[in-house]
Amino acid sequence: MNTPTTQDPSAGTDLAAGEHWIELVPAAHAEPHQVSFPAVVEPRRHHGLWVRPRLRREVAEAVCEWLNVVYPVDPDWYPLARFEDDLLVVFTGDADHQRHEIALGEDGRYPLGELGRWFLSAPTRTRARFYRQLEVLRDAERHFPRPGETVVTCDPDNLPVSGFPARIDTKPAAPWVPVFRPDIAEAVAAWCTTNHHKVPDDHPLVYFDGDTLVHVHQHLRSLDGYLPWRIDPDADGNYRIDGDEWTFQAVSVKSEGGVHPPETAPEDGRRARSGSPA
Repeated sequence: MNTPTTQDPSAGTDLAAGEHWIELVPAAHAEPHQVSFPAVVEPRRHHGLWVRPRLRREVAEAVCEWLNVVYPVDPDWYPLARFEDDLLVVFTGDADHQRHEIALGEDGRYPLGELGRWFLSAPTRTRARFYRQLEVLRDAERHFPRPGETVVTCDPDNLPVSGFPARIDTKPAAPWVPVFRPDIAEAVAAWCTTNHHKVPDDHPLVYFDGDTLVHVHQHLRSLDGYLPWRIDPDADGNYRIDGDEWTFQAVSVKSEGGVHPPETAPEDGRRARSGSPA
């Protein structure tokens, strides 16, 4: 995974209520200056894929600062932007018709509309986040089930390292549901997001917003009206993955005794929910 080599202009700008992380399509794959920004996302996409962000003033200022950094990398790809009093001005070229003036909306945000190829993303891939994910993924204890837990996976092609322990919640006439301890949920999130950056079509983006686990479906995110799935902890602080967007299958039988490593192949595995894996 590549990590940014410049300071994150959005540092200190967290998600506000109703916001989601967005990212501009880079000029080149694995562009080291990539940064995510918080924004409200309008329901309708443009050109069938890209989101229409609405930015707070401080976020719009951070976007302007970031564009000044990346513009020299590829002036034909990145626009320039600046504020003129309360007007956000975006330049997509030198001609008069390439000057786009964006006034503050009634909601107190700047609507970018169809300017830029923005997509739903996750927090900026900083060095600190990168090394934290490595630390989590190297923690072997997060793969070992406690008594009463079963090893499950949402990525059966990469067992055993993709297997994580969960309590299986079962109800009559309903599919079983995995319930993860907080430290295991962090490991599952790190696994999914790390692999998303390598093979984005096969893995979701998963991250934490405070104590809330956020799942960004790699295919559904391009659909009108889609917003990331937010999973709050239950009363015990655990995470119940009860939905069709993120599916798991069992890898091992339930642990009845001491801690032991997960099996290397599925045994009677089945989906927690029907539908395509995310």
